[in-house]
Amino acid sequence: MKLLKIALGAAACVVSAFTLNAGAPPTIMFLPDKAWCNANGYVDRSEHNGKTRISEKYDEAFLNTDLKNVVVQLNGLMKDNGLPAKDYGASSEIDDEEEMEEEAYNEDTQSGGEMEMTAYEALMNKLRPDILIRVGWDVNTVGFSRTISYRMEAIDSYSGKSIAQVTGETPTMKTTIPIAAAVKNAATEHMGEFIGRLQEHFDDLQTNGREITVACRIGNNGSGVNFNSEYNGKPLSTIISDWMNDNTVNHVYSTRSSSRNRINFEQVRIPFKDSAGRVMQAKEFVEQLQNYLRNNCNLKCENTTKGLGAGRLYDICE
Repeated sequence: MKLLKIALGAAACVVSAFTLNAGAPPTIMFLPDKAWCNANGYVDRSEHNGKTRISEKYDEAFLNTDLKNVVVQLNGLMKDNGLPAKDYGASSEIDDEEEMEEEAYNEDTQSGGEMEMTAYEALMNKLRPDILIRVGWDVNTVGFSRTISYRMEAIDSYSGKSIAQVTGETPTMKTTIPIAAAVKNAATEHMGEFIGRLQEHFDDLQTNGREITVACRIGNNGSGVNFNSEYNGKPLSTIISDWMNDNTVNHVYSTRSSSRNRINFEQVRIPFKDSAGRVMQAKEFVEQLQNYLRNNCNLKCENTTKGLGAGRLYDICE
């Protein structure tokens, strides 16, 4: 326990650096990982285009006493070290009524330009954590004793990329010791490295901006517009690429694919905040591109962005 507190205490240094440069510490949220959800029966399986998709059922998972207790303990550790943690379970209960009102409203007003979000994307949009820490564990019982193997992985909620990982195993203990207490008290030599990688990630975000993806699409809308169409003497694809170059942090982005009707950008670095000091997410970044195309090329399009880091500009037309 002493080793774990010392390692997590390094998080205070992470927060201090982030606060000085970005104005506020990052928000984190613990969620059970997919392996734990699958092992405990908290997943849905669906078929789409011949592929089986597995999605976590977080609402049901957080009714599991062990998970709830583990997350409460970890939230407390993070709070003690200056990292604000969003409690999924508490937020879910508070927002139930608001979600029902929103669903009723969407049923009445939904337009063709809307794109349905997955449960995970809707969760990210609602709680908007900077960092997800996925946690899971396996219990190995022999007689009246057991050990617990646990894992934590920090994920950037915008890019979906892994930031840091830590695994550990508790000493052999009696089965009467609660799982939450065992996970909290588990000390590991890798925790210092875990915190160090969080620091490196925060430093990178401050210097190079958040990382998102942006997809542009032209549907069969009868306008005759495609990405080879010229406006002001330039192909539309070049106009969009030039805008990306001018509006990304340090001009960092890459074109994953491009055709007459589709352009996909990845590793798109966007500022933390816009010129008015508001938090910048994929939706706001794409809205700026949407306004640019309307004002400079007289083009209409739908901002159908999903989640925090997946920008979507669809149905571009005159």
